[in-house]
Amino acid sequence: MKKEKWLILIAALLLVSVFAGLSACGGNKTTSSTVAVTDENGEVLTDANGNPITAVLQGEIVELTNANGEKIYDENGEVRTTVIYGEQQIAVPVTDENGNLVYDEAGNLVTTLVAYTTTTVGSGGITGIPITDSNGNIVTRPNGDPLTYTATYTVTPALPGQNTVNWSSTFGGTGGDAFVDAAATPDGGFAALVQANSKDGSMASLAGDSAAPIPVLIKYSRRGRLEWRQIVSSDSGVQAMGLAVDENGNIAVCGLTRATNLGFAAAGDYDAVVFKFNDDGELQWTKNFGGSRADGFEQIAAAPDGGFVAVGYSSSSDGTGASLGLSAARSAPIVVKFGADGSIAWQRAVGATGDTLTSVAVDTDGSVYAAGSFTSSGANSLFTSYGRADAGLVKFSSSGEQQWVQQFGGSRVDNFLAVTAASDGGCVAVGRSASRDRTMSKLSNNGGYDAIMVKYNANGSIAWQSVVHGLLDDCFTGVCATEDGYALAGYTNSSNSDFRKVGNRGGTDAFLVRTDASGKVLENTLQSYGGTRDDRFNGICALESGELVACGATLSTDGDLGGSAPASDGKNTVGMIARFEAAKD
Repeated sequence: MKKEKWLILIAALLLVSVFAGLSACGGNKTTSSTVAVTDENGEVLTDANGNPITAVLQGEIVELTNANGEKIYDENGEVRTTVIYGEQQIAVPVTDENGNLVYDEAGNLVTTLVAYTTTTVGSGGITGIPITDSNGNIVTRPNGDPLTYTATYTVTPALPGQNTVNWSSTFGGTGGDAFVDAAATPDGGFAALVQANSKDGSMASLAGDSAAPIPVLIKYSRRGRLEWRQIVSSDSGVQAMGLAVDENGNIAVCGLTRATNLGFAAAGDYDAVVFKFNDDGELQWTKNFGGSRADGFEQIAAAPDGGFVAVGYSSSSDGTGASLGLSAARSAPIVVKFGADGSIAWQRAVGATGDTLTSVAVDTDGSVYAAGSFTSSGANSLFTSYGRADAGLVKFSSSGEQQWVQQFGGSRVDNFLAVTAASDGGCVAVGRSASRDRTMSKLSNNGGYDAIMVKYNANGSIAWQSVVHGLLDDCFTGVCATEDGYALAGYTNSSNSDFRKVGNRGGTDAFLVRTDASGKVLENTLQSYGGTRDDRFNGICALESGELVACGATLSTDGDLGGSAPASDGKNTVGMIARFEAAKD
């Protein structure tokens, strides 16, 4: 008897996933997709007449709901939908042991029925997994590096609705786009900042003749409805890096640019720049900072006097930053305080070449906390690094006087990527760490990078430190204060330890978590968001309602991103933004 070889059915035209566990609503519409039958090499199979052999898959359009069974809405107030394809009986041709089609005595192609359900499967891969002993402790070599083994892992289809998202949206085209940050507004809504490199998709009616990248400022109502969009059009592009909203609803955007048509004379290579908009999206002023070399702003925060404080870097010894005192061979992180009218109140340089300030927060008394990563040594360095890079935090008074510097980390790489002012004084800085010694000795390390959070008192002493980790890379990229603690967002590759309940959907998953005021992770608040490709959150904010808004970028088109439009083309990211329900009592 001939050995039969099953041919593979590839649903090449499908852009949606099959999602188990979704509940279909009454009156759902049906849909269908015609797919080609291919062999194991991806070649389309044809019948005796040379026509492609196809199959029609029947699907059902359903409304998306979250883990609590509540509908998920988009920025237009519409319920998001996706398509479920159930099991289909497909007639698949039979081949002999040589791969030739089998025909019966009458010359008809022999087929057999196969039950087929379309799925989305990630690429999987090989990764190093730390070896643990019977107590769950990582086994290390004499030099402290973990012993690892290699394992093949597979990615299962992503399921939507395994979180408390009640609203979500995407933005972008085919050029690579991302939400940079989001901030709550006084009216109960929120603003979000996109860096767009696309000219199609969401940008088709916005980009005009502007060079890329293009900052896009978006305002949403308290219900998540789109209120307005505003772009910064330029002749050389503007890299959007940071966003802040003051108590009157004014919005500041910071970044860097080489543009010459923004209303100021370009000072040099790259200029650091700040744009201030009112609550209707109207531009109030634009201010550049820097000299003849490269300068840029990384993040910005609102000050209680109506001004803004920006952090970044400068390589210039001339121009508006001349008073920083940088030599021609030195670059350094900078802190610049702008008044409400855009005038410079004060400016400071801290550290040396190789150091960065990536985030800033301002307390209610005007105190400034600037956080980042420090690698320099020697003259002008703030401290001697424990390892390859240490997280660092610098506090300034409201008038710009440096009050203290704190170093955090160990013998490997440690970074602070975000900081927020604490309601009881001081601040909370978050980021990632690969160390297990020095100031990380209390937290240790679970493999790769661990997501870290550190609470500093107003005098610079550490109040508490905490960690969220799996066996792979985990990182916090955003933090905000909530009514009873803090909310943090980031990304992870892990599916074990602290992430064992949510697992991993494929590649990098975006996630968020809530803590109490002492940094203890609140039970059942760690939630992931994304699909089977890479997803990450870049920022997070807490709304007046207690809901959380997290934003970032994605390559996924399934899972929580199923049915989204615009969607990633698989090569370039689109921006993603989602709102999560308020904490339950």
